[in-house]
Amino acid sequence: MKNLTRYCLGLIAVISTSLSYAEAPPPEFIQFSPSATMGALYRPDPDKFPKPTVATLAMHRDSNFMSHITTREMPKRGIVALGMNPRCQNNEALCTPWENNALDVKQGVAYLRNLPGIETVILIGHSGGGPTMAFYQAIAENGTGLCQKPERLVKCPDTIADLPPADGVIFWDAHLGNGINALRSLNPAVMNDEEILNNNAAPKIDPRLDPFNAMNDYNSKGESAYSDEFKNTYFEAQSQRMNKLIDIALERMAQIEAGTYKYADDDAFVVPRADISRLMRLDRSIDGSTVKPHKLIKNDGTIEDCCPVPSVRPIDIDPEGNELFSEGTRFLSLRSFLSVRAIRSRNSMDDIDYCSSNNSTLCMVQHISVPVLVTAMTGHYFVRNSERIYDMTASKDKDFVAVEGATHGGNPCTACMPDGEAYDGRYDNAVRNDFDYVAGWINERF
Repeated sequence: MKNLTRYCLGLIAVISTSLSYAEAPPPEFIQFSPSATMGALYRPDPDKFPKPTVATLAMHRDSNFMSHITTREMPKRGIVALGMNPRCQNNEALCTPWENNALDVKQGVAYLRNLPGIETVILIGHSGGGPTMAFYQAIAENGTGLCQKPERLVKCPDTIADLPPADGVIFWDAHLGNGINALRSLNPAVMNDEEILNNNAAPKIDPRLDPFNAMNDYNSKGESAYSDEFKNTYFEAQSQRMNKLIDIALERMAQIEAGTYKYADDDAFVVPRADISRLMRLDRSIDGSTVKPHKLIKNDGTIEDCCPVPSVRPIDIDPEGNELFSEGTRFLSLRSFLSVRAIRSRNSMDDIDYCSSNNSTLCMVQHISVPVLVTAMTGHYFVRNSERIYDMTASKDKDFVAVEGATHGGNPCTACMPDGEAYDGRYDNAVRNDFDYVAGWINERF
């Protein structure tokens, strides 16, 4: 703990992380509405922390966060933690519209506000929780006019008005938005989406755009090194495919609204090779580091603040997953695709209409004024994404820190070793370093 003051600016000593989670009270189950929306509340050890005043809330787009890592680590540091399930848990097709997830966050915020002694509520947006919490806080601060603008592919409902704002937001290895993730994960080599959606045809692949084709510099034995020409063509083709899918979905929705479609409400929207084609997972030169120097918590707890922060992520995908129904195919509905997975662009990396979707972290952080902390896990490929979130956040009180060798889930990245070497413990302190910093940031402000 002696290194803690080096990266908490000497303002406060965070309680020792030697406290075992088993010493804390068992979690309390909380049933929200609808029935799929539920939570688990975790409190600190009452003997060590008798009067906690701060609570955190973690929730994803559709994943179960009731035992999220924050529910273990925050109570160790004297902070109450609520982990929640959203209404469309484990089924993105139920996100119709996704904007209604804000009603789930609203219930969590209200519940924490009513706990005796709690004065401060902090939202934690991890991964897909990033756009969830950015959207919630932006609408809470600015109203539904923000999410009903003409450029939005889907307008939010009036029912999400009057959201109580949180006191701060932590974007914890958050991504830029599900539409941006989907855009960058599309395999643009698929040439016949309309035929696929109309007739259940097999995908036709253009080999010139196939990221798993050796003629395009794919390396099946390790890291690929794509040419600049191929990368730019690929990113533009991803945008073209996404825009085509959006046009198909919008045309069908117009028919539904006109009463001329085969169904009166919605329809399946199945997109093959829609995932596991993110080029940066094959070629680490793509978004391989931050652009500017930022703070990096080293494994020994010291802070390095001199240089752009590199990702140490491994190469982690192959062609098989892209081709499979279970991994590479997205089974959505028209409404859930447009609400969650769609965004307009001209180049998937650097020419995106961020505000064409409400599910866009980068659009919404421009409208957040409360304190914001952005943390990046260098054992994952969101390091540059995290920097973008930090740069575009409007809050005047904002901070950015990267955690050396942490995976997307926050644990030590044992696969992040050069040349296939055995893991040597170099990132063993990732969890402790990360949450000591987070707790210090909270205690400094609240």
